[in-house]
Amino acid sequence: MYSMNIYRNLSFLCIASVVLSACSSNQQKTVEGSDDEKKTIIISTSQKPTYADMVTYAIQPILEKKGYTIKMLQVAETKLIFKVLNSGETDVHVGGHKAAFDYLKKYGGIDVYTLITVPSAHLGLFSDKLSGSMEDIKRQLKKGDLVLIPDDPTNLPRSLVFLENLGLLKLKKDINTFEATEKDIAENPYGLEIKVLNAGQIPRSLRSTTLAVIFGDDADLLGILDSAIIREINPDEQFMNMFVTKQGNENKPWIRDLVEAIQSEEFKNVIEDPQHRFYKYWRPVWYVEKWGATNDYAK
Repeated sequence: MYSMNIYRNLSFLCIASVVLSACSSNQQKTVEGSDDEKKTIIISTSQKPTYADMVTYAIQPILEKKGYTIKMLQVAETKLIFKVLNSGETDVHVGGHKAAFDYLKKYGGIDVYTLITVPSAHLGLFSDKLSGSMEDIKRQLKKGDLVLIPDDPTNLPRSLVFLENLGLLKLKKDINTFEATEKDIAENPYGLEIKVLNAGQIPRSLRSTTLAVIFGDDADLLGILDSAIIREINPDEQFMNMFVTKQGNENKPWIRDLVEAIQSEEFKNVIEDPQHRFYKYWRPVWYVEKWGATNDYAK
């Protein structure tokens, strides 16, 4: 009888131990997975230092004061952004613009939640052979002069619109300009040879072309940003780089803290400091309206 009671008690203790262990494990998972308790934010960027530097100098210090730990992840290709967001390898990504994300949603079934635009290094027209104002450049152009533009499906149409706005060509009417290609050129008054090329190869080909449309961050890294003949002026907000996250994250506390950090005066002070490269980036509409800033230095 005595031994039976011992076994009963031991059985009860074992069951209780299992239940308590399970409860403890569930509570631990709940705490660790709680949005309110999340204090580590993983931010992915491209492999260029452009926006990684923006996070490091203008955002990370603000979030660290709120108790967050910021980890960085560099992603090689645009499509990998969605893979690492969906897998949880990263929480938010900075870089890429709305036109690119809309394109991937339309043709790849890939969707993200766009959070906020940030100062961006926009396109520029460069030349090692011609100089002067845009009107001077037009007077120097000859039939057959080569113009290089990036070949990716969102920045190709962007570049064509840029060249059209400069009066170097005209696109067909009644087309979706966000999906235009070189085949949609209706008028080429200067007889230019328009060639599409991988964006990363264009800066290296600058000496062998007459004109080249180069990404602002590439020009920035090469130290030629200030030598642009002209840069995108008042670019469509479709082409402003932005922070994005996985659908469902948008209302989480740590996302709100991130957006508040970007909208803070401390962030603005870093952007406006001439010692940082962002000083010459194009400022988005919300930033200009909030801080009364201008884009003079981005021209």
